[in-house]
Amino acid sequence: MSEDPLGVREGCAWVVSRARQVHIGSLDAARGAIAGREVPPWDGRRHFSGPIDRTRHYMVVLDTLNFSFWGGSAGGYWELAERLRDAYAAGDELESRERLSRISAARLGELLGPLPMLEERAAGLRELAAAGPDAMVADTAVETARRASRLRSFDDVADYDGRRIQFLKRAQILAADLAGAGACRFPDLDRLTCFADYKLPQILREWGAIAYGEELARRVDGREELAAGEPAEVEIRAATVVTVERLREELAGRGRDLRSIEVDWMLWEAAQDLPGARPYHRVRTVFY
Repeated sequence: MSEDPLGVREGCAWVVSRARQVHIGSLDAARGAIAGREVPPWDGRRHFSGPIDRTRHYMVVLDTLNFSFWGGSAGGYWELAERLRDAYAAGDELESRERLSRISAARLGELLGPLPMLEERAAGLRELAAAGPDAMVADTAVETARRASRLRSFDDVADYDGRRIQFLKRAQILAADLAGAGACRFPDLDRLTCFADYKLPQILREWGAIAYGEELARRVDGREELAAGEPAEVEIRAATVVTVERLREELAGRGRDLRSIEVDWMLWEAAQDLPGARPYHRVRTVFY
């Protein structure tokens, strides 16, 4: 197991060892599906690309907004990335700390489209402005994730059987994205885990790597919204992290060394094209 300075791996393994509604299955199909897949390259066309300081600022703002796209009419992550890219190309409204501190949900909707949870997104940007976007970025990926997690909208933790479980999905993805965009060079990307969201458990379930109990399967397949932090939702996310770690270890044992975040990127890309797949679980939350 990779080093675990954020405690995500150990906490998720603890949940999986006690899980009642989600279980890890065979990794054979998942391993075979990604064994020969290339790690997706960074998309410098759909993201903003410019001077390092502006690119870094763009990534911090993007990942402050990067959550909860399902059920909306404004598209998903790529539509957000492109609209934000265009806003940066057009001017510095979202770079001005003063203007960012006053941004409203209505103005954010004008810039980025009718995303769900616009009030929460605008509140996240105002919180970011108060802390200072530049203050989020450290010399290492782990410390960058730690700094981000001090903000309420990044503090992605849950309670499970009386224990605090850290996922830190968006805090970790911020560090990974800064590196992917070439805005930072971190020496410790291997310490990050995957980013437990909707699409990874969906594809892992399709490949038989994770399985839901009958009642949870009925709820997910019926598109019933789960509550953020309820036991089943925590188990889905924890099983996703543990399964990705096991996949990474199995691939390494077969001669292909990958970081957990690279396995994540491969799975996420594969999950964008799943004709006939069962639904992903739905949770309305700022954390993914």
